[in-house]
Amino acid sequence: MAQIREIKKRIRSVSNTKKVTHAMELVAAAKMRKSQIAALASRPYEMTLKEVLRELEKNPNVSHPLLKINEAQKEMVILVTSDRGLVGGLNVNLFREITKADLKDAKFVTVGTKAKNFAAKTGHDVIASFGSEEISHLELARSLSKIAVTSFLNKEVNKVSVFYSRFQSTVTQVPTFIQLLPINLEKAAGEEAPAQKDSQNMLFEPNLNKILASILPHHLLTTIFQILLDSKASEHSAQMIAMKNATDAANDLIDDLTLTYNQARQEAITKELLDIVTAQRAFQ
Repeated sequence: MAQIREIKKRIRSVSNTKKVTHAMELVAAAKMRKSQIAALASRPYEMTLKEVLRELEKNPNVSHPLLKINEAQKEMVILVTSDRGLVGGLNVNLFREITKADLKDAKFVTVGTKAKNFAAKTGHDVIASFGSEEISHLELARSLSKIAVTSFLNKEVNKVSVFYSRFQSTVTQVPTFIQLLPINLEKAAGEEAPAQKDSQNMLFEPNLNKILASILPHHLLTTIFQILLDSKASEHSAQMIAMKNATDAANDLIDDLTLTYNQARQEAITKELLDIVTAQRAFQ
């Protein structure tokens, strides 16, 4: 009987855990849909901006401080992760890619508690840290862009890069590395085919350099904003999948425990019947 009571206790415990993971799965699914819509909705704007950069890249006379390599000895890394766990291997896969890179003298700017903890444990110099949900994505993108541009123009760093989880689909999030500064116009414009419009008639007024001075910081801001949206969509997608897997595992465990409980109960009943029959025969 003690074994049966213990199995029933475990079944109740696993059932309660399943209720929690299923609730978390539903919450993550709702957040995932919103974040996916936001991440995908901003990509057409990013593509249009790339068309302008593609035209600028064709001009050999373009010149701007954000395009030039400086003589600084250190680089800056912006690391974007989630604030919480329960996201499967999302953060672990990202940390594995960072470990492979040679970032011994890098200055870190972290977004997310997990990123801050990783940078601290690995002994990196953290110059700024942000929670992934403490302010809006746009305000956070502006802060990150300002830190990156100021450090680069003051020649405190020679390069600014970002590590994040790029959203591809609900089940696929890819650890991604992007160099933000100095801006490479050829890479920034991308390899996608331009939209169906007569790009040869694109005019730059009042002049190319003034347009460049305005569009390059805006391009950096837009890129960081898209990265934050992608990272958040990846986080909620990974959390939903992780909670769904946990719920499915709990269901499987409940089935196994129920089978074990029924077998133990059947054995106990059979034993009691044998005891009754044996006692009855003893009195005959």
